[in-house]
Amino acid sequence: MNHTEQRSSRSTSSIVATLKSDNADFQWYPTTDEIIRAIKADMEEEFFFSAPSVLDCGAGDGRVLQALTKGARYAIEKSQPLIDLMDPSIFVVGTEFEHQTLIDKKTELVFANPPYSHYAEWARKIILEANCRAIYLVLPERWQDNDGISQALELRNRAQAEIVGEFDFLDADRKARVNVHLIRIDLSPGSRRWGGSYSDPFDIWFDQHFAIQAGHDSKSEFEWKSSISSDVKSKVSSELVNGGDLIQVLEKLYQRDMEELIGTYKKLEEIAPLILSELNVNLKDVKQALYLKITSLKDAYWQELFNNFRKITDKLCHGSRRKMLDKLNSHTHVDFSAANAYAIMIWVIKNSNSYFDSQLIGLVETMTEKANVALYKSNQRTYRDDDWRYCRTPEDLNRYSLDYRIVLERCGGISVSEYAFERTEHGLTDRAAELLGDIMTVATNIGFDTTESERPKEMQWERGKSQTIYYYDHVTNSTQQLMDVKAYKNGNLHIKLNQAFNLRLNVLFGKLKGWLKDRSQAAEELDVTIEQVNLHFGTNMKIGIATAKMLLLGAA
Repeated sequence: MNHTEQRSSRSTSSIVATLKSDNADFQWYPTTDEIIRAIKADMEEEFFFSAPSVLDCGAGDGRVLQALTKGARYAIEKSQPLIDLMDPSIFVVGTEFEHQTLIDKKTELVFANPPYSHYAEWARKIILEANCRAIYLVLPERWQDNDGISQALELRNRAQAEIVGEFDFLDADRKARVNVHLIRIDLSPGSRRWGGSYSDPFDIWFDQHFAIQAGHDSKSEFEWKSSISSDVKSKVSSELVNGGDLIQVLEKLYQRDMEELIGTYKKLEEIAPLILSELNVNLKDVKQALYLKITSLKDAYWQELFNNFRKITDKLCHGSRRKMLDKLNSHTHVDFSAANAYAIMIWVIKNSNSYFDSQLIGLVETMTEKANVALYKSNQRTYRDDDWRYCRTPEDLNRYSLDYRIVLERCGGISVSEYAFERTEHGLTDRAAELLGDIMTVATNIGFDTTESERPKEMQWERGKSQTIYYYDHVTNSTQQLMDVKAYKNGNLHIKLNQAFNLRLNVLFGKLKGWLKDRSQAAEELDVTIEQVNLHFGTNMKIGIATAKMLLLGAA
């Protein structure tokens, strides 16, 4: 069941009941389908977006994000039960809205249906800080008379707020007696509704927080990133030696460093402009330096946390792991806090668990070649050689398993490149080493522990020479053979799998594909005994929140 189905299977009233019982109801009134349709229609007419990146402030269960875009989805949400209901595609970039800075969260669109008791504060903050092309807000009708919102629009170079539509919540999933406007604020330069020059949200934030009288001539940027990272590593190591929870330690140090950083720059307000001029200090340099230090500080603390995610990400195959780490590393601008760290950990868990099944299927399908396939007993389909030509897999191929003897063509093999940058110390091509590493990863996830085994890139490979890769059997407390591998210069790999591992791989593959409904069917189709199937008819790895916490904190 995906998250959309999970959400639809629960009524809004039952979700609200859960929120109330958990003291996690922070005025969540789901945006109506009528309003969502109006936003989509306006987006298509005004901006011609196909798959925009969208940040939803107060995202609830993520339904608006899923409806608005197939592109990058970002959320700020405080309620943990609602975060748990979000689709894995949604990346939570913050929890407490009031404590977030939006200037470094660059997207194409920002949306919010804020708590109506705080709508003005939310609207003002979003207008001043949003780093996007356009903002959509759902606000009570009285927003037009709010001075704070008017001032914020003025500061964004007289940006115009246009009413897209008028709506109410009388027939909403969660009813409320309020009439609202859906408004659009277009911040993109060149817009026909946009009256001034571009106003950088960071410049606005800086000018509001720092009354520094300095020159405005441009000088060079300050290079602080590496020194800040080194300093953070040293501080974190010292604190952890003294004992403490990793996330709590990171949060404490981050808050202290950020307060010191802002405090240092605030002191520049006390220096006379003439002195700053004599010292050749100008405002543009100060802004650039502060921006660099803030982003570098956030990056350094998130990297310290991500380093501890290795115990989770190491359970992912090469492609899945790269995708996840790229996603994480592209979002180190998020403010560091324990709540945000927990929200990102939930995102990692959701996506890891979805990858565990898809990467097992992907691995088997990668190794699916004519010589390696054994059809189920009930599958009487025959395939001609032509069906397998040009490295194709027959389109209608189904209900099959892998033989334990596998020949893989054109998957890398021994490196024979004439280019030095493509040659490897271990002798394999990187592609072949990654494939063998993926087999070891999947093996560990389904109970054949290779975590302490020598990796393919740590071995010395020669043409046609057999290499054995082992796993640790925790039942017998002994090291056992997982597979024998021979690599060749023609790009081929010959693999002989442990037969118990091969059977478990085939059973789980058949289950995930929906071909094996129960144990007796698995025994019949794979031509093995029911006793053998009983040893392998489990489920693929899933990481629960409690387990993930232990992995993160080094307790598992």
